Order: sequence, then C-alpha cells, then structure tokens
Amino acid sequence: QARSRASCQAALRRQRAGRALQPPADMVDPWSVALIVVYMGVSGYSPLVAPIAIWVVLGDHAAKWKMVVDTFPGWQLPVLVVPFFAAALYWLNGLILLMIDTVYRPEVFQQYKIQKDQRFDVAKIGKVMRNLLFNQIIVTVGFAAIVTWFIYSRPGAITAEMPSRKEMTLHTVFYILTNEVLFYYGHRLLHHKAIYKRCHKMHHEFTSPIGLVATYCHPVEMVLSNLIPLFGGSVPLGSNIYTVFVWVIFAVLGTQTHHCGYHWPWLFFDHQPSFHDYHHQKFTCNYGNITWLDWLHGTDAMWQKHVASQAKTAGATKAE
Repeated sequence: QARSRASCQAALRRQRAGRALQPPADMVDPWSVALIVVYMGVSGYSPLVAPIAIWVVLGDHAAKWKMVVDTFPGWQLPVLVVPFFAAALYWLNGLILLMIDTVYRPEVFQQYKIQKDQRFDVAKIGKVMRNLLFNQIIVTVGFAAIVTWFIYSRPGAITAEMPSRKEMTLHTVFYILTNEVLFYYGHRLLHHKAIYKRCHKMHHEFTSPIGLVATYCHPVEMVLSNLIPLFGGSVPLGSNIYTVFVWVIFAVLGTQTHHCGYHWPWLFFDHQPSFHDYHHQKFTCNYGNITWLDWLHGTDAMWQKHVASQAKTAGATKAE
C-alpha cells in the first residue's frame, strides 16, 4: 500500500509539473498573437508600444472594465470616456514628439529626421493647441454622440462583457480596411480644387509635420477625413464598445506616427511615416495609409520615382 501511495503521489507531482510548464491556452492562442501584431501594425511597430499591446491583449482587464462601465453607464462611456482617453494619449505622445523636434533633439535623432532642414515653428503652437482642443472637445464628442445613437442606443447595448480575442482581431482588421477606403477617398475629395483652399489647406500648413499636428485641421476635415474613417467600421458591425475603445487608442498612436517626421530605425521595413510625410511635401500624391489604393489609382507614381531616386543615390554612395 505504501508503495502504491508513493507511486500515486509521484504521478500526481509529474502531472502538476506538466501543467506548470504549459502556458494557459487562453493567453497564447493564435488570436491573441494576431491581435498583438495587428495593434503593433496600427500604431507603427514601435518597441515602446509593444509592451502596451501585449498588456492590453494578454492582461486580465475584466474587473477594471466592469468598474469603468459601472462608473460611466450608458452613453457616458462612448461619448465622454473614449474621447477623453484618446485626447489624453494624443497630448501625451504629441508633446513628447514636440519636445524631440524642438528642444531635445540630439544628433542621434537628427539622422532619422525625414526632412532634415525643417523644424516646427513654435510660434504657431498657440493656434495649433486651440484648434486641437476645439476638434477634440466639440467636434469629436459631438460625433461620438451620433455614433453612440447609431450603435449603442438600444437598452443593454453597453455591458461589462468582454469580447473574445477572435472577435477583437476580426473587427479590428475590418476597421483597418474600412479606414483605408474611407480615408483615401475622403482625403482625395479634400484635395479637390473647390474644397482644398476652404478646408484642407489648413492641415497642409505644415509641410514638415510633427505628431502634435496630426489632427490640426478644419472641423469639416476632422469629421470627413478623421472621424468617419476611424469609426466607419464599427457602425455596421455594431462592435463591442471595448473593441472600439482599444482600436481608437492604437489608431491615435498610428496617426501621430504617420505625422511624426522621423523614420525611426525600427520602421526600416515600413513605408510609413515617410510615405505620408512625402504627401505633405508634394500635396498631390500618397493619399492613403496602406498604399494599395494609391497603387490602384496611380497616385503613388511620384512617390515611386522618389524611392527609386533615393535607392540610386544610396547605391552610388556605397560604390564610392
């Protein structure tokens, strides 16, 4: 009996040891990995964002999310909380990028500057801040109220229930594709000669943009080119508000990356932010984010020539 008991205990220990070595299935499933990659792609593959994406996807946020939903019930969550967190992150990240460009800009950063001879005009910071605050407080909150009416007006539409990672991944991919279509065509419309001077010219005041001016624009452009593409995918899907909330956070980081003015070394394989920075230089090309609609419509021809010229110059320099 003693031998049998010892054998059972040994088997139990081996079983427990085996379980300890196996990571929880719900933490390492393929959808979790895919969602991390998607969020990294949306925000610009920054190593600083990687731990945030991992924490958002793999962390257990059910209790915290329930507290948020209980504290801000009904319309308050999508109309007030989501725009507030998006604006807070926008200012935090934008001011850090402003500091890099205007104050703390050592030679190690200068080598990654896309337009090396350009610098942000600090004299314009006042009007930039006023415009951003108007767009964030009046325009964004107003638009969020309309979206809330479309998606979350029915009783019980906003709950503390967390969506699955599969649902979040598929919905976010749909947001990205929808955002690209709506942004590309909305952006091209803003460049129409009948509209450009009255609206979009304001955003192009900065031919060498920085992250803080990503949404510096006319209120009409804020709706047409920023907010409609941002939320356009969530309306037909009727997405869980948590999925929308997280998407907005990473999308804010993404648009600031596209406008940051620096092609950081970890973006060596990516066309952004140089792709959009070139649009600010030349105005009449590179209307999208992902590039495939620019390729389809031939609006990347100038960019392709620019890239080829850069490659030729780099090759000649190496040969020397």
